Amino acid sequence: MREAGLRTAANERLLDALLQAVRAAHGEDFSAYRREYLWRRVYRRLEREGLHTLEELLDRARADPAVLARLRRELMLQVTAMFRDPEFYRAVREEVVPWLRTYPRPCLWVAGCATGEELYSYLVLLHEEGLLERTRLYATDLDAQALGQAAAGVLHAPSLAEAQRRHLQAGGRRPLADHFHQAVGSARVPAEWLGNVVFSVHNLISDASFQRFHFISCRNVLMYLDEAARRRALALLHESLVPLGVLALGNGESLLGFSRRDDYVALHPLEMLYRRMR
Repeated sequence: MREAGLRTAANERLLDALLQAVRAAHGEDFSAYRREYLWRRVYRRLEREGLHTLEELLDRARADPAVLARLRRELMLQVTAMFRDPEFYRAVREEVVPWLRTYPRPCLWVAGCATGEELYSYLVLLHEEGLLERTRLYATDLDAQALGQAAAGVLHAPSLAEAQRRHLQAGGRRPLADHFHQAVGSARVPAEWLGNVVFSVHNLISDASFQRFHFISCRNVLMYLDEAARRRALALLHESLVPLGVLALGNGESLLGFSRRDDYVALHPLEMLYRRMR
């Protein structure tokens, strides 16, 4: 059955039942995610399980915790790569870093850090700019397993090789591989870098603000939320920014529709970098 054919009233109820099963077993609530995104992920899970109907998937998930766990992993946001969108990182280097230099202890938050590649990009950038030693970073995600991978600081060699060109496009100062401890088939983020990072499970929709930050990077997360959840997440990010703090969003995201939109000015004509003015 094609994905579009799944979207009947009966299947909408079955999808809600699947989400309830995930929440009951694992604690995460995906009901505030955009339905289009949920349907794409559920359809993918159906194919991978070799099933044909949502009823079959629900029955399997209720009977087999492993199937439910795989569905949960399917629903998690894990699309990430080092120096993804290199022009964005160049803009951060040129527009944000000089401002961060004015603070003795800059504080950064990478929200929705997934398995860590975005975080590692900021670590490299800050190290190259001589800021890392005095910067505290917080890396959060809904997925504790992904956070564990991020905290381990291990990169597969092919993904590091693929990021080399993007790093140079982002204004990299030296070869990307020089920043990591090399091993056969992998590379490791320096332990002293990770010592500057606090890793924590955090839900942008339901959890409270936990710190005030000079720079918050929340890229390619809001686009998956429905409008009400997106507004709640933006309110949390706003509350967490110091005056003149900078918020980074993904290319498909913006502050349109946010009640505090007028409190921000754009820092770049193309990249989604916003300074909180009040």
